[in-house]
Amino acid sequence: MSFKREGNDPSQLNVLKKRRVAELLSHFIPEDEAALLKNGRYTCLVCSYRPVFDTVDMLTVHRAGKRHLEGLKWFYGKKRSFENEVAKRRHLDYLKAEEEGQQEVPGPAPLLVQTRRITHHALLKSAPYSSCHQKKPRFVIQPGSGRIGSGVGSKSFQLPVPF
Repeated sequence: MSFKREGNDPSQLNVLKKRRVAELLSHFIPEDEAALLKNGRYTCLVCSYRPVFDTVDMLTVHRAGKRHLEGLKWFYGKKRSFENEVAKRRHLDYLKAEEEGQQEVPGPAPLLVQTRRITHHALLKSAPYSSCHQKKPRFVIQPGSGRIGSGVGSKSFQLPVPF
């Protein structure tokens, strides 16, 4: 899968984008079953052991496996129970608002929202930014002072200055 561009033709860029979207959507992998990692690999969000794959094709092969299919039953069972709980709470909120005489504003069509989300994620060139996973440096060299401080705590000590 190569998306190397030759030249600066904007129409060629649009053709490549459309081809990339078509290729990613052709595998019929739902967005909540797989994730694109920072390093460009894919991981299965259904399986409890979170396997990592280099290509979409390898992820597709994994999705046909027995362990994945067993995990799929558990995953969608849990998801369905969560959706039922959300629907119950929305219904209770609706009843409460109706008793108080208020009206809720309807949101956008769910199919339109789903299509936009799928298209947006298919056009991403890398994994979306997540502030949860950041490595903090263990030691930070403070410029001008010759000290090394811990990135986590406030301990520091003086380095010997060479003559």
